[in-house]
Amino acid sequence: MIGNVFINDVVSQAIGMYLKYKDKPNEPEYHHFLVVAIRTLVFIYGELDIINPYITQNEHNMGGFDSNLMKFGFPKHSLEDFKQQFLVFFEESKNNKVPNSGFIQMEKYFIDMFFYKKHSMNLSEENVVKFQEYLYLPTNPDTYMQTDMNRFLDDKNVIQLYFQSKKFESEHAFSLEEIQRDILSSDAYQILGYSMDQVYNFTDQDLQAVNSRIYQFFHVNPLESNKAELLEKAVNYYRRYGNRVTTGNGYVDFLLFASIFATAVFITSLFVLGYL
Repeated sequence: MIGNVFINDVVSQAIGMYLKYKDKPNEPEYHHFLVVAIRTLVFIYGELDIINPYITQNEHNMGGFDSNLMKFGFPKHSLEDFKQQFLVFFEESKNNKVPNSGFIQMEKYFIDMFFYKKHSMNLSEENVVKFQEYLYLPTNPDTYMQTDMNRFLDDKNVIQLYFQSKKFESEHAFSLEEIQRDILSSDAYQILGYSMDQVYNFTDQDLQAVNSRIYQFFHVNPLESNKAELLEKAVNYYRRYGNRVTTGNGYVDFLLFASIFATAVFITSLFVLGYL
């Protein structure tokens, strides 16, 4: 029921002010940050998704405030903190704290919410441009917003930079995958003179170079799907019969082993220098 506290005192105040001034753009209260915050939510989610839960006092249930704000993918833990930031903003503005961390974090959450929606609904660039009218950016011509940026920020670019980073992410497909270090048989490293302590401390680039030399030494094609099995057989053969791996050309063998030896000396030198 309207008049009861919804979520917390500041959220209730913000929605109440929005309802009172939403059709009065010439009133200063229309430009108050808390009213702009609700206007921003309405732009992203639609008025029904914000106001209906307030009227019905539905915060957590189906069709309530929480589920409406998470429908495009905005995470639960961020939502809980977002609601808390209304209180942070109010307390810090009352104490004239600059920068106002609640103000900054709420703006960042609005940006997150919008780009979750953009990703979910494939919004056009026109929507992105329109959304910026609700953000406290140095480029925004709204004089009320410029005044509030002076009140709440010590760096007027902080929200602009966050927006630009999220916009860049939305326009580029990123796939972050953990790099798997390809550690070969310990016997193979030991035959070529490397201890496993050295191997585990190699950079990814050095490890790749040494692995390549090992495959060359044992005449194993690293592109083969069963390369691990082939390498194990080659190592076992070497241990049993000694150095029988040969190209059949003495000069080529000399160059091969000289190259391996030079690589081993170089990598070992880097390893030793790293501890000096």
